Amino acid sequence: MSAMAKGIDMMLGEMRDVTEIIAATALRYHPDGGERIYSTHPDRFPDAGFKRFEDAPTMARVRDANGAVLTNGAEALRAGFPDWQRILEGGCDAIINIPVRAPSGEVLGQLNLMARAGCFPTECLARLQVIADQNASCFLDQTSKEIL
Repeated sequence: MSAMAKGIDMMLGEMRDVTEIIAATALRYHPDGGERIYSTHPDRFPDAGFKRFEDAPTMARVRDANGAVLTNGAEALRAGFPDWQRILEGGCDAIINIPVRAPSGEVLGQLNLMARAGCFPTECLARLQVIADQNASCFLDQTSKEIL
């Protein structure tokens, strides 16, 4: 297991102390999209590859808003995610997409946390964001000049 994957596993452990998380994926941003860098369930959700912002409206919203986007409920998942069926089959009907920010404020990527509806109440979102930002180093590639 790579150091990056170990770091993300540790971060998810901290997040699971805040709320239930059934599945998670992570993407590192590039100018035109997100590089898939991690998945708790690579058999259902890819842990490699590239997703363009123009093909992933929720990912683009997270980047542009620099804030979390919650999709709660089966109908909302069907409307917002092309892989909604795999998400529901995994026992999840809610996703919180959280930006991961460097100390400079630059959005480096995002975490997609999947669970049951109601697992992402407002009071836990701030804590999840802090944990994500504290682990921004997991989203830096080898060529990054950002110092954490």
